[in-house]
Amino acid sequence: MVILSYRSPYLRRKLSTNKKNNDGTLARIELPNILPEIFEIILRYIYGGKLSLKECDTSNIIKLLVAANELSLQELVIYI
Repeated sequence: MVILSYRSPYLRRKLSTNKKNNDGTLARIELPNILPEIFEIILRYIYGGKLSLKECDTSNIIKLLVAANELSLQELVIYI
């Protein structure tokens, strides 16, 4: 969670306001505007610092750009 919080101001806000459940696990964060496969690409970028647009078609690149903007990943927005 530390890396997510560091790389994304949006996720930092979400994680800092996220309350723990009674069993000690974090509550689920929902990102309804971001498809799981797009978020997976973003997670690889956040944790690995690399992104290959070769694996993405034009539609997914646009979805990736919109998701990066929503997550306040300015460096990724500029790259795309």
